[in-house]
Amino acid sequence: MKKLLFSIIAMLLIGTTAVQAQGFKGKWFIMGEAGYSTQSDGNIQHYSVLPVVGTFVAPTTAIGLGVGYLGQKDKTVPNVVGKEEAFIVQPLARKYWGITDNFLIFGQAAVPLTFGKNTIDANGVKADSKFTGYGVQLSPGIDYFMSSHFSIEASFGLVGWSAVKPKDGETANDFNIGVNSGFQNGVKFGLKYIF
Repeated sequence: MKKLLFSIIAMLLIGTTAVQAQGFKGKWFIMGEAGYSTQSDGNIQHYSVLPVVGTFVAPTTAIGLGVGYLGQKDKTVPNVVGKEEAFIVQPLARKYWGITDNFLIFGQAAVPLTFGKNTIDANGVKADSKFTGYGVQLSPGIDYFMSSHFSIEASFGLVGWSAVKPKDGETANDFNIGVNSGFQNGVKFGLKYIF
């Protein structure tokens, strides 16, 4: 058992060293990220699209900026449909750890800023309200390199705090811990090109 444990630890250390020796410092990346999740038997749907551009400021540390779209549709109340659509600007920072030369895990800290509109349609009568939001989100993820320039990744919200301010209303705060927390609910998948 001790030999197995020692072998696993040695492989993790060698994998981390290999990725750090390869290093990405000075390289740029373009990434597209998309997510979708449902709740309450499909009556609540969350979706997101977030293109990101970034650069590696150290061999295993990257910063970036995402600009995209978030949406939610809620049909839990009969004859009432609630929609939320938002434009998102999201600065982020990531730290990578190598497991093997092609497989990495990462931790991401992001500060999403949203600007959007809520629409409620109750039996054909519509009401709209605009809002702004901000928050902090911590997300773990995995990254698999298919080649030296392309990788696929998956991540999910682990810890999230957000505040939403309606145009004519009080700010509402939300804090979540666990899978699917934060501004962007659900597992997100992405494709990244490094150059």
